[in-house]
Amino acid sequence: MSASCYCCSGKPFSQCCEIYLSGKAYPNTAEALMRSRYSAYVTGNLPYLRKTWHPDTCPELDSQDLQTRWTRLEVIKSKQGLKKSIVEFKAWFSDESEEGAGSEERALHEISLFKLNKKRWVYVSPLDAWP
Repeated sequence: MSASCYCCSGKPFSQCCEIYLSGKAYPNTAEALMRSRYSAYVTGNLPYLRKTWHPDTCPELDSQDLQTRWTRLEVIKSKQGLKKSIVEFKAWFSDESEEGAGSEERALHEISLFKLNKKRWVYVSPLDAWP
């Protein structure tokens, strides 16, 4: 049995995000895209992150952007639309304390906007609140 997927879907990685990260398929929902992007951050897959980011909002990314130690993902709410979708999530990570006394788990809480671009879902940006 293969290891559970990083995105916390409960499915094996080989039957979940690996299909997308390897390029064998492309996510057909914003939530699936968001989960696969989380797995891309965990595994350090920069090309996938660039490919799944809207070209108008994609920053310059390099390996320094992938130094965070992500620990788990919690999808709070997801609303799938025809041309735009929203996913609210908490991405948990381990944060080294300044005193060197170990690590503390913290969360990035985001409401993310996704849009269709050339018939594929892409990440656009965080939102301040649900529209």
